[in-house]
Amino acid sequence: MRTANIPALNIAPIASVVEGARRFAARNGLATRDHWDYSRVVVSPESVEKIAAAYEALPFMDNGAPAAWRAMAEETARQFEFMTAPESAGGMGITVTIEDTDPYDVTKGGTRAFFDDVTNGRMRVLGTANTGGHFMFGDDVNDMFRAVHDVFGHCGTGRGVDRHGEEAAFRKHSLMFSPLARKALATETRGQNHAMIRAGGEFQPQKIAVLPHWARDFRTVAPTTLADYRKTLKQAAAFHAAQGLDA
Repeated sequence: MRTANIPALNIAPIASVVEGARRFAARNGLATRDHWDYSRVVVSPESVEKIAAAYEALPFMDNGAPAAWRAMAEETARQFEFMTAPESAGGMGITVTIEDTDPYDVTKGGTRAFFDDVTNGRMRVLGTANTGGHFMFGDDVNDMFRAVHDVFGHCGTGRGVDRHGEEAAFRKHSLMFSPLARKALATETRGQNHAMIRAGGEFQPQKIAVLPHWARDFRTVAPTTLADYRKTLKQAAAFHAAQGLDA
């Protein structure tokens, strides 16, 4: 399906984050070429339903899955250390604080405020201790993941926290993880997000299990017709503008 003639979203990734992700990838032997056009990433409604159903069908714990979560935890900590290390030490110099209440209320311009904070070298994170713990990561690692995913995933693409922006963030952030850790990342982001949307915004039970390969494939979420793509991109543009992220 050719979409080149359809106007894309007007996005503005934070340049220092894009460069930071590239430096991290180079240091850790990961691919530094980013092949996605994040201004065109959208999720079809049918994909939300299918992936949500796949997540719901997973067991709460698959005995073969913890290795992927351990890899994701280790790599998340490495990203967080790089992101918060002083620029003089080769890091990005972003100061992170953990807070008891949501510092960025999306309904009150929080996404734009979050981007502005990161641009100025700081960010705030709603603490896991206040929302319910993650039984595989623990509070500290989960707080780190919230920080690095928002910075590298969202600020690195210029996309918000709606369903389409979350897909773009998943794709971008996946480039900073090993293939093993990406299996956990897909469950923690794409799987949980779609299941939450299907449940009307209610957070779904935490699962330590790997989604089927088709549900982790980036091609899975694309609309199948040009008309569906136009309709879905229009929805994504409305979400994007409502968050104050038009470049």
